[in-house]
Amino acid sequence: MAITTSGAHQQSVWASVVSDKAEALRDWLLAIGFTEDIAIPGERDGAIHHCQLDWPEGGRVMLSSTDERATPCRPGTGWQHVVTSDPDTVHARAVELDATIVHGLVDQTDYPAREFTVADPDGNHWTFSTFAG
Repeated sequence: MAITTSGAHQQSVWASVVSDKAEALRDWLLAIGFTEDIAIPGERDGAIHHCQLDWPEGGRVMLSSTDERATPCRPGTGWQHVVTSDPDTVHARAVELDATIVHGLVDQTDYPAREFTVADPDGNHWTFSTFAG
């Protein structure tokens, strides 16, 4: 099996997420705005051994099916912070996906950010924010 990549090199920290329904989570992340860099199928039918998803504004998330790789991570236990210059557009995508909005779109008053938090199909939380530190 030939595996190809986009050739893009991300110079940041990469979050890792595992999922009982990794293909569905990959599709959800693509719909919210990530792009797929690489996908390696797993041993089981429908499993993902390793998938790299890039955020268009920088950064990468790695995704694999539960028990596909040795990891202490469990589905639904992560929280990612994704920096975006346009949280309103990402929020609109989340609403279109009928995603669970954990914290609605807000302009923070104690730090300079416009952001919201959404739960993915596994229950992981994803904050999309203008705050980059």
